[in-house]
Amino acid sequence: MNSRFRWVGIASLAMLLASACLAADPRPDTTAVRTGSAPGRGGIGGMLGGSYFDYGPNNWDIQGRNTSDFCAGAQPRFAFDGHYRYVFTPRWRAQVSAGLTWSAYSKTEPVPFPDPNFPADATKENYLALLVPVTAQLQLTWGRRPWAYHLGAGPGLYRVWVENRRKVLRDPQTLRLHRGLYPGTTAEIGVEKFLRTLPNTSIEFSLAQHLAFARRDDQFPSGWNGSLGALAVSIGGNYYFDPKVPKKKSELPLPKGAK
Repeated sequence: MNSRFRWVGIASLAMLLASACLAADPRPDTTAVRTGSAPGRGGIGGMLGGSYFDYGPNNWDIQGRNTSDFCAGAQPRFAFDGHYRYVFTPRWRAQVSAGLTWSAYSKTEPVPFPDPNFPADATKENYLALLVPVTAQLQLTWGRRPWAYHLGAGPGLYRVWVENRRKVLRDPQTLRLHRGLYPGTTAEIGVEKFLRTLPNTSIEFSLAQHLAFARRDDQFPSGWNGSLGALAVSIGGNYYFDPKVPKKKSELPLPKGAK
């Protein structure tokens, strides 16, 4: 199946799921006024899962295989991220997150150009492409406890670099190291279940798509040049709290002899 149609199908399924959940239960969660993800509360969380470099523009062969340098021969690897959330209303919240993921490559996939440091390497067996996303999202939330669903999107900054044998790749024409900071965008859909005995704590499952606009023709004309997409599937947890609760002031003991 053509990869473009596969990921369009995934996105369509996510939107269909969101629409179905909203139609089934349009009411916001009002069962807990100042616990869990109530308005005015913040939340911190962490996610662990896997990712796959699934997109590079205009690089598809007749079998529907993505032949961009970032995607050709790509193999799934771990993905990590941490996030902070702030709940504005029962429907809307913001999320800021930072993470790390990478891709290894098939030992039979040919390199786009010889590495000046290791010219004998003919395949991507020892190559890694690494991605550090820092993103901000506006998320639509719905559902009734203990379940909560979200669908969000927003901009991001992405650190991208390529290594061979743990050494940053250098473009043979410009002699520039293949690393940089790029703008991008992200979208995410997820579900979390709040624990009955710990109402401020939830377990979450999410599906996120990242897209980094990592094209710099003047720096990397030889290859590994173009937008990079990564699909991440993760599971983790969140803890929600009230950031406006004042700290208790400690009472200093009175001086000796004072009444």
